[in-house]
Amino acid sequence: MQENFEVKGMAPCPSPISDECIIAHRVYGKCRQQDCLRPFDSTVLTPPPGAIEISSSRLGEVGTISGSVIVGGPIAPGEIIAFNSSVAAVRIVPGSFRVSDIRVTINPSAFGQDGFYDVTIVYTFTYLINLLDATGTPIPVTLTVTGETPTSITNICAFTTYTKTLCLFGGEASEQTITTANTLYSPQTSSVNFGNLPYALVQAIANPLQQPIIGVYENGSGTIEYHADVVIGLFTIIKLYRIVNMTVSSSGDCDIPECEPITGDPCEFFNSLPFPFEDFDPPTTL
Repeated sequence: MQENFEVKGMAPCPSPISDECIIAHRVYGKCRQQDCLRPFDSTVLTPPPGAIEISSSRLGEVGTISGSVIVGGPIAPGEIIAFNSSVAAVRIVPGSFRVSDIRVTINPSAFGQDGFYDVTIVYTFTYLINLLDATGTPIPVTLTVTGETPTSITNICAFTTYTKTLCLFGGEASEQTITTANTLYSPQTSSVNFGNLPYALVQAIANPLQQPIIGVYENGSGTIEYHADVVIGLFTIIKLYRIVNMTVSSSGDCDIPECEPITGDPCEFFNSLPFPFEDFDPPTTL
């Protein structure tokens, strides 16, 4: 079997050790967080232990929705999806939940701590929901988009946002504005870093922890309305980094072997490969 089929083509380098200058993304500050996000009205309810307040599901469609179960007239994009008591349950369409967007803002620390920065992160979670009647059947609503014929839908595009704020070390640096040009890709790119701020890398894994709960709320006019409340579990890692020059120890360039073509019967070659049990059954210990 050829070595590069298993991505092994990195032969030992016999060259003597030498120092090389490289451009790297050096991490200065990092943290991880495990947040349980839950819709509730903190002015009425005592926050559940360990829960972080978020809003109920909002409309993510490009048009408005209306119908017999919708409360307060047509619901516009970005507004909370409110319905009446004829909705018996709410369901997230399987496979539709995802972290659709992460926006990051970085500013020098409000307390003037050298090298520290205030980081504001806005996570957006999108998903499709069904409003169900007592028999578990999706209830249709009318979607109206300007300039188009109204349509009946049962999968309603919804979203939830969560804003997280924290302070991380980002390296002490001057506040000079730095303009960077990069010719790695064509056309070349150019960017301006006002105030010489660090860059941020945010990674997130999120999932609904259960099917949506129907929350009971009172609107400003005293009318009772019902919302789709989605409890979300969020794992996230946040890093602040800078592009720096670093000297590293190197043994020189890596040897790259020639590619070996697959010859003969391809099935015979395939059958000679070990079965990838680890892909089907990941190890239980780290």
